[in-house]
Order: sequence, then structure tokens, then C-alpha cells
Amino acid sequence: MVLTRRAALGMTGLAGLAAMAGCATPGGEAADASGTRTVEHPLGTAEIPVRPQRVIALDAGAGLQTSLEAGAPLIAAETLAGETAISDYLPKPPGGFQPLGFNEIDLERLTALAPDLIIGSRSRVEELYPQLTKIAPTVAYLNTADRVRWRDTALTVADLLGARPELERRLAEFDAAAKDFAEQHTESLKQRSVALVRFTADEVRILTGVIFPSDLLAQLGVRRPASNEPKEADATYISLTRETVPVLADADTILYFSGGGGFAQESGELFAEVTEGPLWRRLPAVKAGRAHQVNALNWWDGYSTSAAHACLTELAGLL
Repeated sequence: MVLTRRAALGMTGLAGLAAMAGCATPGGEAADASGTRTVEHPLGTAEIPVRPQRVIALDAGAGLQTSLEAGAPLIAAETLAGETAISDYLPKPPGGFQPLGFNEIDLERLTALAPDLIIGSRSRVEELYPQLTKIAPTVAYLNTADRVRWRDTALTVADLLGARPELERRLAEFDAAAKDFAEQHTESLKQRSVALVRFTADEVRILTGVIFPSDLLAQLGVRRPASNEPKEADATYISLTRETVPVLADADTILYFSGGGGFAQESGELFAEVTEGPLWRRLPAVKAGRAHQVNALNWWDGYSTSAAHACLTELAGLL
């Protein structure tokens, strides 16, 4: 059985989010004599190995990327569509690793792989959760679709893999790099406001809130213009049409990219129409040469300290 569907990005927050986020983090659970431990998560309770040996990640974001950063025994994972299945900034998968494709769950294939742990974002595994639990212990976690910061999700995944110390080390290393970056670019960050824009297949979106690239800019102390402030406090994007693109006129700098999430080709027509059109060309940031197209693999598909470092490197050359 194969199910194909798009990840539910931009979903409304879940009731009791903070409580569930805590439940999804199994740190501190005591292992029993059989080498397993009980963890609670947004979809139920699971008895998982203390040291899993055959992990499948049904998520090309935190599941795949944190597993690779942690050096987990990852036997298979969902990957990106298009030319780049796994971004180059990530550690290489272990030998024998099998890519499962983008947004596909093939139950027969998963069964044949004989995992001892399946992990995935709530939005990815919820529909087939009962079937997945018959294959192996399955744990769901919350992510930015549920208004949870990327780094908190990464820590949850690391906990499930028994690799929290390694992830904490990587986060501390990135935090130090981010602090150095902010200090080195203090004047630029103070003087210029930055708009963050993504082109999808049917609209232009200003990214905001806890979504990975917006959260990263916030950590760096980047000033966002008024047009980037959402009406709803927990919103992760603001929709624009071709006609409302001029609201970006209050941005000193615009960082923008096309697609991401495996859908890069789908946004091509709209992207070309807007960026080659008169309304875009009249924007002050565009006229001043401060509208920069950035790499969607870093800024959208990224969900890890490796991606965050890649964004820093790219941003350093643009300020």
C-alpha cells in the first residue's frame, strides 16, 4: 500500500501544544531491564528500544536531518524530491541506507526493512499510525506545523535516538557561531530591515513566526519590516498576490527563494511572472540591488544545525 500526500505545512496549532511537546520529549524516562523504555507522544504511547539499531524516519526534515547529525543507525528515510534528495551540508547516510522518496509511505516496503523504531512528524504519520505500529514501535513528534521551534523538535528526535548530548553539543556550537555573526554584522543588522519571501505554486508568502528561516533570523537579531508582522500571533506566513507585492516596499533587504519542500519546479511560472514584473522591479530593495535569491535547500528544506550553518554562510555574503 502506498500513500502519497503533501506535508501539512501551516496548520493551526494544536490544543494543549505545550503539554504535548513535553510528552513528545522522552528524556528522563527510565529504561527497564529488557532494554526498552516507555515514551508518550502526540499520538499515544510507545515502548521503544533504549538503543535503537534499525531506525526509519518518515520525515525529510527533523527526522532525517537529526538522525544524520546524531550518527543514528538510520536504515531508511523520506528524502526530498528533485535533483537533491539529501542536502550536501548534512552528514552522509550510513552504508545500506535506503531513500524512501518524498511524501510517500509504502507499508509493504517498511515491513520488509524490519525496523526496530519508526519516527516521524505528527502530520506525516497520523493517518497511518495504527498500521505503522504493527510494523515497529512508532513515535510521532510536533514540528513547526504545530508551532514548535525547529531546535525543540530536533532535541525531541535526538532523545528518541538516545543522542541528546550530541545534538546539544551541535546546538551550542551553532549558537556560538550565531552570536559571533551578530556581533560581526551589528551595524548592518541595525541599519537594514529584512523581508523573507517564498514563492509557491500559487502565491507569494512572507515567512514569519517559528518557521525555520524566520526563527533563524530572529536569533540573529535581524530586524523585520512592518510588512512582515502577521495579524495572528502564531502565523508562519503572510499571503501576497501579484497585486499586493508592493507591501514589501518597506523592506531594506529582501531574501527570497522559489519552492522548497520538493516543489521547486511548481513555483517557476509565478516566480518568473512576479520577479520579472514591474511591481517587483519598483521595490526599493530591488532597485538598490539588495534583493537576493537564496538557496531553498538551506532556507526551507533545512531543519538542522547543519542547515543553520549553511544559512549563516550564505547570509554573510549578502549583508
